[in-house]
Amino acid sequence: MPGQLQEIGDLLRQRLFVVQQLAAANAEQHRLLQLSGGSEFLILKTIEEQEEDAWQNPATPDLEANAALLDELNAKLEQIDKLLEEANMKGKRHE
Repeated sequence: MPGQLQEIGDLLRQRLFVVQQLAAANAEQHRLLQLSGGSEFLILKTIEEQEEDAWQNPATPDLEANAALLDELNAKLEQIDKLLEEANMKGKRHE
């Protein structure tokens, strides 16, 4: 039983760490979306001077990379939650 409590404690610490990373990545995603929106607004003001097809939002690569990070972190969180659920069920069987 003490080993199981340590396992659950380790999983909870891992979960907290991933949740902190998710919060930071979500804040970055919000910042990048604001940057992207601002860039799109500026291009609309100068649309006559530039070809719309030639213009690329400078935030797009960062947005895509951060979205991939968010997906990865969400997958980690899901895996940790699944391990926590299994550890919890294992503990209930030993009671």
